[in-house]
Amino acid sequence: MIPLRTLAASLALGLALAATAGCKQNGAANGSGSDTAASEAATPSPLSEARLILPAVRGNPAAAYFTLTNDTTGTRAISGIQIDGIGKTEVHQTIGTEMTPVERIDVAPGTNIVFEPGKLHIMAFDVASTLKPGDTTKITVQFATGDNISGPMKVEAAGAAAMGGMDHGDSH
Repeated sequence: MIPLRTLAASLALGLALAATAGCKQNGAANGSGSDTAASEAATPSPLSEARLILPAVRGNPAAAYFTLTNDTTGTRAISGIQIDGIGKTEVHQTIGTEMTPVERIDVAPGTNIVFEPGKLHIMAFDVASTLKPGDTTKITVQFATGDNISGPMKVEAAGAAAMGGMDHGDSH
C-alpha cells in the first residue's frame, strides 16, 4: 500500500507539472514569434510545485508549500513571500514539536530549497473567501536584492491527503 504522504506528493507534483505545462503552452502560443519567447517558455521555472492548503476552519491560517531552485551563480536571500488572496505570510520552521518564525533564508547557488509539511513552510493569514479548492493563485518570492520570482500556485482543500499525510494529532 502506498503511504498517503507519497501519494499526496506524487499528486502535487503531477498537478504542478500540468500547471507548468499549461503556462509554457500559453507562452509559446502568444503569437510573439520571437525565439526569445520560445526559449523562455522552454526554460524550467525556478519556482515549482507551489500549493496553498486552505484551512479546515475559516479564519484559521492556510499553509503554503513549494520548491525554489537558485539557478543563479550567487547566494539568494529570501526576504518575503506574497500570495494573491492572502493578507500576510510568515515563513516558519518546524523543529521537533516547535514551530518558529524564520526571518531570512539564504539559498546557495545551484541548490533547491523545499517548503514542505512538518518542516520549512509558509503560514498564510487572512485568507480571502474567494480562494476555493481547484483555483490557481499567484505566489511571489521576494529577494533581498529587490528582485522577485512569481509563479502559479494551486489552491487545495484541507485534509490528510492534501497535507501530505501530516499527522496533526487529531484522533477523531
